[in-house]
Amino acid sequence: MKTYVSLLGFDTSQFFSLIVKYGIEKNDRIVLIKPQDESDQRGQQSVREIEDIAKKIDQSIKVDVHKVNHLDFNSMLLSIIDLFESIETEIIANISGGSRDIFLAFSIACLTQTEKISKVTNYSDVDRELREIQLPHIVNALDEKLNILLEDIAKYEPTIASEIADRLQISESTISRNLNKLKELKAINVNHQGKTKYISTTTTGKIFLKIKN
Repeated sequence: MKTYVSLLGFDTSQFFSLIVKYGIEKNDRIVLIKPQDESDQRGQQSVREIEDIAKKIDQSIKVDVHKVNHLDFNSMLLSIIDLFESIETEIIANISGGSRDIFLAFSIACLTQTEKISKVTNYSDVDRELREIQLPHIVNALDEKLNILLEDIAKYEPTIASEIADRLQISESTISRNLNKLKELKAINVNHQGKTKYISTTTTGKIFLKIKN
């Protein structure tokens, strides 16, 4: 079984090129990434076209629409990463087509999930050809100590260094050194309120936690 994850705009020809190239079979799944608030009827029509074709091929083929908030980039990015993580079958991701508002977040999400994604395709605007592309594996997971620290921050945020030290039973000096490392990686924010420093995770930090394995 395999799952196609694809952006989708008004033109379904790009997606149909995808399933012609790799085939679609019983119990396969299609996930279409669409904006949460889409008023243009052409967008809804394109979904119906794919649903109709899927039913004609086999009734067991499931078509899902994953809606994202295109006005909130970080939320959109994390939502797409969560989607990839929830899929247990082979993944074929298509990064062409669809809304430009979603394209960047979808592409970044693909880069964080290169271990899970089997194939990535792109439909050329120049020669109208669908090609498989190799995404670079550019994301490194944190080491165990930093990962434990970041998990604690995410669970209790906003939090302070002394509270983290108490929970993890680690000296504050060690916590401070590791917090500086996380800050350099842009995995945390430190917000000063008077003399107190409140620590919380950033979108980068949340992504690190999602790729820890």
